[in-house]
Amino acid sequence: MMFEFLFVLDGKLTAFHGNVEQELKAGDLVLISPMQLHGYEVQQAEGASFFDGHIQIEDEALLHLFETENLAFYSKSHPLNEALRPWIMDLMEALQENPLRSTKVMLNVLNIIEESHSFFKNTAAKKGPKEHREPAYIIAKEIERLMRKSPILEETNTSFSGAEEGLVLGSNWLEEISRQLNISSRHCHRLFRQAYGMSPRQYLMILKQQEAMQLLASSNETIEHIAYRLGYVNAQSFSRQFAAWVGYTPGAFRKNTPEAITYLRSLPQSK
Repeated sequence: MMFEFLFVLDGKLTAFHGNVEQELKAGDLVLISPMQLHGYEVQQAEGASFFDGHIQIEDEALLHLFETENLAFYSKSHPLNEALRPWIMDLMEALQENPLRSTKVMLNVLNIIEESHSFFKNTAAKKGPKEHREPAYIIAKEIERLMRKSPILEETNTSFSGAEEGLVLGSNWLEEISRQLNISSRHCHRLFRQAYGMSPRQYLMILKQQEAMQLLASSNETIEHIAYRLGYVNAQSFSRQFAAWVGYTPGAFRKNTPEAITYLRSLPQSK
């Protein structure tokens, strides 16, 4: 699970997060919650420059805070923007150093995470305790857990479309989640779509797409092994689906991944 930050350096751009759209100018900050639909548009006549990064987090408490407290758009004068700005600017400078000092980069990343966590935690505390987590959030967490536990096999070689909605309701993995929540799979599907603007299967496919892109860009795993990890019966099925997602075959995507992209991994956790 990753959250995204985008800090506008110059010019103007339009951003949307979920169903909310906002015009941004220099000094404004966007924080995209994990798995939220979002996008950016720059007026070609004016242009814009910005610093954009994705940070992976596994802290369940912080993931939930992003779900419940993140407002997405933070103007230059907003307290969270003021708290994060120094670390974001330091991170941008650290990434430009040659040779790259990973410890310096990681220090700034950790401070961005900690400042965000502290701000959201304080905001949530002012609202009082929440007795229950939202059902849609629990559904999302269960989909992620099931995907990590074992591959969810794909029965189709084509990209998801509205015509496949019936397959979502009849799939075993969604039935399993529905039973845990003591609700019907149809109601499970409806709750998730209302909260995320997509079906549980679409959410799963986004997870698969992001995992595939990450593995192709930052690992040496074979395409066959990546296909198996994502639940495809063979590399050909995975290649057709990946091409439908991004317009390139897995091999072409791996070959054309920009070298300027920097991937940093945290220290391995002790067993």
